[in-house]
Amino acid sequence: MSSSTHEGEAPIRQLARRNDFEAIFHSSPDSILLVGGDGRIHDANPRAEAMFGWLRDEMVGQPVDLLVPQALRDAHRRHRSLYGSNPVSRPMGLGMELEAVRKDGVAFPVEISLGPSRDRSGNLLVVCVVRDLTQSQVLRRVAAARVLAIESERKRIAGELHDEVKQGLTATQLHLAALVQMEVAPKDAAEMVLGVQRDLDRCQDALDRAIRDLIPVELERRGLGFALRILCRRAGDDGFFVEPDIRSTDGALSAEARLAVFRIVQEAINNAKRHSGAGSATVRYWREGQVVRVVVADSGGGFSPDALDPQRSVGLASMRERSRIVGGRLTVSSSPGNGTSVTLEMPITFPKRQEDDPQ
Repeated sequence: MSSSTHEGEAPIRQLARRNDFEAIFHSSPDSILLVGGDGRIHDANPRAEAMFGWLRDEMVGQPVDLLVPQALRDAHRRHRSLYGSNPVSRPMGLGMELEAVRKDGVAFPVEISLGPSRDRSGNLLVVCVVRDLTQSQVLRRVAAARVLAIESERKRIAGELHDEVKQGLTATQLHLAALVQMEVAPKDAAEMVLGVQRDLDRCQDALDRAIRDLIPVELERRGLGFALRILCRRAGDDGFFVEPDIRSTDGALSAEARLAVFRIVQEAINNAKRHSGAGSATVRYWREGQVVRVVVADSGGGFSPDALDPQRSVGLASMRERSRIVGGRLTVSSSPGNGTSVTLEMPITFPKRQEDDPQ
């Protein structure tokens, strides 16, 4: 404690200007430290103990640099000296994300606000409010991954529409223009009309696929089990065989959970087609007690999670975000040469009447 502290009186009481200030200090969701002009900690609230892993009595009297990563302490001392020469309030929300360190040596991102005050002897006493940004950073990364996944899907659909629909319509226009202007012999006109029909058929198929990707009609009309079987069957249109093993019924999941399962399986199959190097995969969907499980597995080349391709990680981040939103848990098991398995566990939190889905 500082020599300016009145015996038997906690430093927080010296700063109290309202009767409830001490209550705010102890109940604050953020860490609050009182730091003297000498850079030593005079007091710390319970949240600071939980955040940093030090007991209050262990922190009091120690340099505040104790809570700064070793590599940043020299710079922190310089900043603290500059602040002491001109102490002003610095609120949070200024984009100044810093790092603190716990007792166990683990660093974590924080945002800090500073407010200068004086103790009863007139000595500088800085109120430091520290907010842990770990969860905020995780949420931002998830949100960013979700945006990238959406943009990636839009790019894929736009590419399909451009390559098949737009080019098919362009070819159709050229053929029709030639027919109208009679630039072809009558004997070739019939074949040209057939070509136009084939182009339009391809355009229609491409549009149907795009619409199915955007709106899973089978899921809405026939249920999750049926939609998963159709999803597996359509993967074969591109020469990638997916064997379904569907054993559950739709009544166990909410509409939101069913959509999440469908999208996660869809993304997992697409990842297997693009990245595994295998020609096939399996999709298993079953219920165990109060948990629904889905596993999409392939026997392809696999990958090392520590050296994950950024494009693949966008899809995985999207799947994890979808599972988190509906209370599920997604795990990915893979290693080079041993294939990949994506497992989704979904608790049954919205029980409904059990109904067998159409076969």
